[in-house]
Amino acid sequence: MFKYFKLFFCSVVFSFITLVMCDFSRADEAYSKFSFEEVEDFEAFQEVVPESLHKVLKVGVYEEAPFAFRDKKNDGYQGISIDIWEKIARKNGFTFEYFPVTQEQGINKICKKEYDVLVGRIPDFPRKAGMDFQYTIPIYVAGIGIASVKPSNLNIIFNYFISWNFLMIFMALFGCLFLQAGTFWIFEHKRNPYYKKSFWGGIGSGLWWSTGILTSANIGEGETKTLVGRVIAGCWMFASLLAMNILIASVASEVTVGKLSSKIQDLEDLKKLGQVVTVKNTFGQNLLEKRFVPHETLSSLEEAFEDLKNGKAKVLVYSEPILRFFLHRHPIRDINFTSSAFGVRYYSMIVQEPSALLRIINRAIMALMNEDEVSNILEKYLGKRDL
Repeated sequence: MFKYFKLFFCSVVFSFITLVMCDFSRADEAYSKFSFEEVEDFEAFQEVVPESLHKVLKVGVYEEAPFAFRDKKNDGYQGISIDIWEKIARKNGFTFEYFPVTQEQGINKICKKEYDVLVGRIPDFPRKAGMDFQYTIPIYVAGIGIASVKPSNLNIIFNYFISWNFLMIFMALFGCLFLQAGTFWIFEHKRNPYYKKSFWGGIGSGLWWSTGILTSANIGEGETKTLVGRVIAGCWMFASLLAMNILIASVASEVTVGKLSSKIQDLEDLKKLGQVVTVKNTFGQNLLEKRFVPHETLSSLEEAFEDLKNGKAKVLVYSEPILRFFLHRHPIRDINFTSSAFGVRYYSMIVQEPSALLRIINRAIMALMNEDEVSNILEKYLGKRDL
């Protein structure tokens, strides 16, 4: 009886193990099949362009350099947005046609589903009611641009010599000299012939000798004779070296700071520089007015640069990419360019809401950034970051 029970128990255990192994095998096979199919579908989704985009896409072009402007040689368009869009279109096999528009016209036609894409100088801005469109990820991010006249070393030093900081250093140095000369007179006027004159005559001799020590000149008049006087003179010799080095270092530092003054950290720095200009009806003008920075508005960028070159202005505040583009195409001597951290704008493209293009364009822009293609395009039109 026990023998039959043992055989029955072994057969049940064997059957259970067999069933479990079969289930694991089927699950593993199903999982492998599922994973493979999912990967296959995902890859296919990445590559296949939706049927709705198999047409001639209508691309609105808002013309403003350096993002989109006419190519006079080839009778077409060129610019940052144009180059990036054409790389995206070529990669995805898009056919398209350009339509010149104003920014307002382009946005209206995108919202009405008449255009598929709007390219050009398109910064982010608050949407009004009824504006149904989507921004792509930014192709360029920048704050306001600042062009300023490079100060010469002579002007920097002259301005420093008439500044309050230099006056304070000079008065402190002269006070030390006078104090030292008075101390000499107290200890030397009874035994030293140079100090037996009147009080002011002795002070004059002490100042003359101290100045000679300060400037490393060999002056005999005013030399000390007493032990205390010589101890004081020795201390002054040491102090004179320190004082002279501080003065020289302050002048050198002022020249260095003056050369770096174009690296403006805040709009308050513009108030100190003075003679700020910008162009009428621009973002630069709005920013200066909001921060209460005194400025003059001019009618064109060319006129503003003429004022910089002629010395009528010291600083020009304008759109960063346009300034960089202008200076890259028309280099101007003794002009500094600074990319500031205020007034940051995000420049992108615009598509319909909703649109199958958005995901494709965003993915393509990221790929171009990873491959440094966007950086190469920016350098082509704007030059290197630091001008």
